Parts: sequence; structure tokens; C-alpha cells
Amino acid sequence: MSSLMDVRNWPVRYKVAGILAVTLVPLIGIMLLYLSTLQQFLLVEAEVKRLYAVQLQTESIRNQLTDVQDGFRGFVLTRNEKFLTPFYESEENLDPALHRLKDLIRNDPDRQQQVTQIEERARSFLQLKRGLIDSVRHGDLAPVRNHIESGRGAAILDGIQADIVSFEQLERNTLQQKQQRANRLATVSRYGIVAGIVAILFLWWLGSRLLARTITGPLASLTFHALKFGTGRMARPIPIATTDELGRLARTMEGMAESVAYHISQLEALHAIGRDVSTIGPDGIEGVLKRIAERAGNVLNIDIGLVLLWNEGIGCWNVGAASGSWHELLRRSVLIREETPIAITALTTDTAQMVEDLSARPEPVLQIRDRMGAKSLLAVPLRGKEGAFGVLALASTSTKRIFTDLEVRLGQQFADQAAIAIMNARLYEAAHQRSEGLQSRLQELEHYAANMAHDLKGPARRMAELASLLQSDYKGRFDDRADRYLEWMQENGHQLMARIEEVLRLARIGSVHEVVEAVDPGEAVRDVLTGCAEQIERSGARVEVAEAFPRVACNHVHLFQILDNLIRNALKFVPKDRTPHIEIGLRDGSGNGSGVTGSLEARVLFVRDNGIGIRPADHDRIFEPFERLGQNDAPGTGIGLAIVKKITELYQGRVWVESQPGQGSTFCFTLPLYAEPTSVKPVGKEVRA
Repeated sequence: MSSLMDVRNWPVRYKVAGILAVTLVPLIGIMLLYLSTLQQFLLVEAEVKRLYAVQLQTESIRNQLTDVQDGFRGFVLTRNEKFLTPFYESEENLDPALHRLKDLIRNDPDRQQQVTQIEERARSFLQLKRGLIDSVRHGDLAPVRNHIESGRGAAILDGIQADIVSFEQLERNTLQQKQQRANRLATVSRYGIVAGIVAILFLWWLGSRLLARTITGPLASLTFHALKFGTGRMARPIPIATTDELGRLARTMEGMAESVAYHISQLEALHAIGRDVSTIGPDGIEGVLKRIAERAGNVLNIDIGLVLLWNEGIGCWNVGAASGSWHELLRRSVLIREETPIAITALTTDTAQMVEDLSARPEPVLQIRDRMGAKSLLAVPLRGKEGAFGVLALASTSTKRIFTDLEVRLGQQFADQAAIAIMNARLYEAAHQRSEGLQSRLQELEHYAANMAHDLKGPARRMAELASLLQSDYKGRFDDRADRYLEWMQENGHQLMARIEEVLRLARIGSVHEVVEAVDPGEAVRDVLTGCAEQIERSGARVEVAEAFPRVACNHVHLFQILDNLIRNALKFVPKDRTPHIEIGLRDGSGNGSGVTGSLEARVLFVRDNGIGIRPADHDRIFEPFERLGQNDAPGTGIGLAIVKKITELYQGRVWVESQPGQGSTFCFTLPLYAEPTSVKPVGKEVRA
């Protein structure tokens, strides 16, 4: 186990070299064994080829000597010279055959000696035959007869052939030995190669395991934990216990992870604290300052936190807030410049100031030291767009403390967030005060307008009634001009009353809590059409209504008012030579389709007509009160579309028109569907009728 741990602790380059050695050395050994076996086979093959050549030459020598014997016998028996042709050819070919045989055995002295003996006996045999042939030619047959009768020639030939056979047998024995050796070597090589392959496979498996345990495994673990580190969920410690480069890298990654986790926790805490101090509650800016002072102690674990705001007008500090029990003692108090030199330096230089030992400061009076008992101080500026406007003072009263660079940066980050929170709180309070003033003024104006409308309603009614009384009591006593004037007075009185009533109705919208219910637009459309039945019949208008509508969340009367104004306008503003055609339906936000289903924000109700149309430049103006756009002779008060706009905005919807002159108009509006939570708040005082 210790040796394995030693291997695992090797440097990576040594591990790679060892694994390569384990896997490559056996392979090289098998290759060398294979090459050696192949060489032996090639040598045996060459020896076999040489033996075949030797056999061919010895066979040729035997045949040539046999031809010599046969040619000699034929010549002796027939005295015909043509029988000597084989004799002469054999005699001629014998020397080359002997020479080639010697060349084939040139590396074996013993075989060379045997071939020399065969050559000498063969030449003696040829010389003997030539002498006998000459005797026959000269007619001396006695030597020939003695030779034949003694069987000497056959004996010599048999001896030579016996020598050749013995030579061949020795060559065969030599070849057999080499073949046996080659076979043994082949067997050994075959088993050796098989064993080597098995050994290589085992060593490769062993090398792969070593590679996996010492290199690829740790690398995979590092990769996995690096990915986990990227997602913020890296496990510690990383399961790599070696001391090589990979082990050191793992320890480095663990250190980085711990450092990053620490910084992230600090940033998260800082963010949470910043979000907390930035929350503007009912206590306003004073609550923000108090939370800053309290949370400052949590950030750096200090004893006292002070928010000092510089008052340029009087040249001193206003204590905005303090942590703990010091808040009630110091809030809204003033600190003079001479007793806070460290805070002044942080304010004027716009840099953090640290004092490890306040008792060593030469100033005779230091408020934070002498009154609060602070031993160490960190003062960081509260920076705004135009420079520092205050200081966050962090004091340690229990022990002397050295603030690290990280703590200083952390304190400055908190101070920057605190400065933003303070500026936002100031802006919020200013905007809130202005909004309250505007809201109060608006309510006063609305109340005044309602009262004025109510006060004017009585005189207008009395004027119309007086004109009516004059017409009825003095009928026939006035001339036509006087009667016409009285009719104008009565008509204008009624118009003034109607306009005042519309103004009161507009002022009432949103003035009190409205009952929100599930309203079917189809029912509201039917109610409006019932009220307009006489006008529709008189004009011959054609009205098309969608088959179904989704229920909307609003007050039934409000939806009735919207549809009543839009449908009556569609019947009213039509050229005299054109029959009114009105379409009331539903479409999605893109203007396509008319189905009932859809998202809460994508359903649009519309009223389309074929009237006179509206110029694009006037699309927004028509929703302003009393805007008639050149149609002053048309009946009405000019406030209907203003009522439509105010009602839709009351329910957080909107209304708009799509129109071109002479091409009709499509008035579209949105209201929340019934599934959508809706709240309607009063925007003014109740208006009396």
C-alpha cells in the first residue's frame, strides 16, 4: 500500500514515463522475439533451398556417371561412335556440376573434403573409361574384356554413388536438425508470443488502471469539481490525496473555493443589508438612517455605528442616526468640526480614514473618543453625485482594532450602498411631499369644480323653466322673433343642464370605492341597444354583435357608460347619405381573430362604425373634455369620450381609436378579465349631485 502511495505521489511526468515503460517494453520484447523467430525461419528456408540445390547437383553427377557407364557399354558392344555422345556430354557437364556443388557447401570444410574425394574418384573413373575406349579403337579388347569380367567399372561406379548417397544423407541429417531446431524455436516463439500478448494485455490493463487512478481519474475529479465550482456547489475537500501536481492543483482549487465562498457570503450579506437599509418604510428617511447605523455593525462586527451628515449651511455635523442606545442620545444632535477631525478628513479627501489607537491622537477633544469611549475608528465617506455629503463612522469600544484592507473595502461598499439609500430616501420624501401637495390641490380643484357645477345647475334649470313658462303663459302675445328667442333660451338652458350633469358624472368616476363584479359585455351591449332602439330604427342602422364575450371585472354601470357613449357616437357621426353600420366585437391584442379565449391582457373590445372618420392627428384630442373637432352642430356635450377614457384608466385599462377620414372609426378598449385581480381606489372626494 505504501509503495502504491509512493507511485501516486510521483510527479506526473514520472507517472507517464512509468506507464509507457510498463506498456511498451513487453511489446518491444515480443517484436524482438518475433523478428528472431522470423530470422530462424528464413535461415532454415535458405538451408532447405541449398539442400534442394545440393540434391539436384548430386543427382546430376550420378546421372552423368551413369551416362558415362552406359555410353561406354554401348560403344564396346557395337563399336559405334554415336554411343559415345552421352559419354562426352556427361564428361563435359561433370566439371560444372562439381563446381556448383562445391560452391553450395563452401562454408562446410567437411563436406568440401567429401566432395573432393567424390571428384577424384569420378575423374579416375572417367580416365579409366577413356583408356578402355582407346583400347577398343586400337583393337585391343583384352583390357576391356578383363575390365568387364572383373566388374571393376561397376564397382567403382557403385562406390562413387555410395559416396554421393552418404553425402546426401549427411546433408539431410543437417537439414533435419536445423528443421527440428526451427520447430522448437517456433513452438517456443508461438507460446512466447501468446504469453507476451497476455502479458501485454495485463500490463496494458494495469497501466490503464494506474493511468486512471493517478492521472485521468484525478483530472476527471478536478474537471467535475471545477464545473461544480462554476455553479457554486463544489464539494470540499476534493477527493485527491496525492502530493503531485494534481494534488497541489486540488488544494489550490479548494483554497480558491473557500476564498470565493467567503467573498460571496460577504457580498450576499452586504446585498441583503443594502436591500434592507434601502427599504423606505413609514418611518421615512429617519428609519433608513437608523437601519444603516445598525447594519453597519453587522458588516464589520463593530460596537458603534454613526451616520454623520455634513450641514454646509452651519458648517457642522448633523447626527443622522446611531446604533444601539446611542441613537436616542445622539439623533438630531450636532457635532462641531473641531471635535471630529478624522471624519472631516474622510469627507474632504473622499477616502476612508483608519485610526488604530484613538488614545494616541494629539487632539485635546475627540467626541467619539471622549464621550463614547471608542478605542479604534474607521471613517468612510458617504459619496453622492457631487462628492461626499457625509461620513459613516465605525468605532470599536471594547478593544483596539486594526482594520484590514478587505474590511476597509467592505466598509466602503456598504457606505456606497448606504449613500444611495439616503439619496433615494431624500428623493422619495421630496416626491412624496410634492405628490401629497398635488393630490391635495387636485382634490380641492375637483371639489371646487363639482361645487361650481352644482351651483350652476340650479340657475340653468330655472332659466329653462322660465323660458317655458313665458312660452306657455304669453303664447300668441309675442311676435315670431320673441318666440324664437324664448326657444333658444329654453334649449340652451337644457343643454347647459346636460353639460353640467356630464361634468358631475365625470367628477364622480373613481371618487368612491366601486363594486367590482363579473360583468358580461353582451348583456351591457343589449341594454345599450335597447335604450337606442328608437334612434336605430329611425336611422335604419345595421348592428352586428359578437356571439360571446369573456366576462370582465368592473362595475356594470361603468361598462354600460363606455358602450353607451361609443354606440351613440357611432349612430350620431355618420354622413347623411350613408346608412349606419355598427360592429361590436372582440379581438386579440394584435388585431387578429375574434375568439373568446386568450390571455388576460390580450383581449380587446371594440365598436366599429362606417362614419365620418377621424384624422390621425386628432386621435388623442377626441378623448379630452369638450373636444368636438369641428362638429359643433352635432348633438351632445363633448364629454362622452372623456368619460370613456377615465373609466378605462380607473380599471388600469386603456382606450384608443383607429380611423381615417371618411373610412369610419374603430374604438378599442381593454378591461381586466374576471380572472384578473382588480382594485378600484377612490381618487377624490365624493361629489354631491
